[in-house]
Amino acid sequence: MKEESKDIIKKIIHAVLYIRVSTEEQVRHGYSIDSQKARLKEYCKEKGYKIVDIYIDEGKSARAKLKNRKELLKLIKDAKEEKFDRVVFWRLDRWFRNIADYYKIQEVLDAHKISWECSDEEYDTYTSNGRLYLNIKLSIAQNESDQTGDRIRFNFKNMIDQGKAITGSHAVPLGYMVAGEEKNKKVVKNPDTEQMAIDMLDYVRKCGSIRGTVLYINEKYNKTICYDSMRHYLTNTKYYGYYRGNDNYCEAYITKEEFDYIQSLIKQNVRHNKRYDYIFSSLIRCPLCGSKLSGITTKCKNGAFKYAGYRCNHAYNDNLCTYRKKVGENVLEEYLLSNLKQEITKHIYSIQKIEDSNENLEKKYDIDKIKKKLSKLTDLYMNDKILREKYDEEFEKLNNQLKEASLPKERKSRNLNKYKDLIDSNMLEVYNKLNNNSKRMFWAKYIDYIEKDMDDEYHIYFK
Repeated sequence: MKEESKDIIKKIIHAVLYIRVSTEEQVRHGYSIDSQKARLKEYCKEKGYKIVDIYIDEGKSARAKLKNRKELLKLIKDAKEEKFDRVVFWRLDRWFRNIADYYKIQEVLDAHKISWECSDEEYDTYTSNGRLYLNIKLSIAQNESDQTGDRIRFNFKNMIDQGKAITGSHAVPLGYMVAGEEKNKKVVKNPDTEQMAIDMLDYVRKCGSIRGTVLYINEKYNKTICYDSMRHYLTNTKYYGYYRGNDNYCEAYITKEEFDYIQSLIKQNVRHNKRYDYIFSSLIRCPLCGSKLSGITTKCKNGAFKYAGYRCNHAYNDNLCTYRKKVGENVLEEYLLSNLKQEITKHIYSIQKIEDSNENLEKKYDIDKIKKKLSKLTDLYMNDKILREKYDEEFEKLNNQLKEASLPKERKSRNLNKYKDLIDSNMLEVYNKLNNNSKRMFWAKYIDYIEKDMDDEYHIYFK
């Protein structure tokens, strides 16, 4: 079978370029975006790769947190949608200088069978020696980054002690702005949002609720501040003038005592649900905004547990969604246990119906003719005579025909065996003995996500 599979024409590798350069590196070393882009394009041309996208994190240090490397996050999102086959970058330090972050992203790439290459460095991640060398390179890069970070922290400490701003206006809380001469910028009150900040702090002292303050400010000022942003505002020490050891960093809105009082109110009103193991955590989605529903619990007056369920926080906390239905955990669990066999049977039937349709198309093909068509299709695509969508469509069709003609048939329905085994098993007897954490793992094995629509109908989407 292996010999026959060699006749299958390989699909063109769709590559994306990732370019990262910090402002400091551009000035000191000339690592410009244009030079990296030119080198990577030349490399892909030599390899015969088709470049489908370019991601550029400009002015981003290798020490930047993942959430601040917007283009990298976009790349990972596209990787999860399998829009490309390979990531190409100039050198390893353009990709990562942090071992933990590297393996976090590598796990995503591995899950979607996406590889990476350096145009100017060579790594072998398939052998133990190759992985050891990679770890050593990452460790050296991380050490250099840490030393640079120490120098930067020292400079920042001096700036903070002098009351200088170390961030832009986008990073200061509501009611503040960054102003002043280039080398002596300070965090000062923002006249455009000063009254809003005063009202925010006054209102939270009255109600003690972050959610209540969100609704009040959004309604009064026609804003769309979300719950998390409001929580960051209300816990920011700059409101009483303090920042990283400097008690007089900026002009205060309230006193330290008033700030502490607000924190105590918030703490009293925040519900701590983490102790409860939600069975369907991350499995239930809002049918309107698509976000994952958050777990909620209620207790009786005597403190005893009463109810566990799920709701859309975009609706309840932020007023950014209109789905205000709650999904009771016990009700959903009872529905699944009562209807699981029926839901799985429907799932198996839909998959088998598709495969039976494909099975009817099986027949003998002219292999030489198919190969000529594939070769012609590749030439058209590489010369930009057809769009990628058309290429992918035709390649998939022709390649499937070639596989059917060259390799023994294997039905994909064998992947449904785990669902069939579940129907035939004594699942209920075993399930009732599981704790909540094990129950969550059980459902996550079979279910991709669950929705409860506006008519209170459940929709189960299996993996």
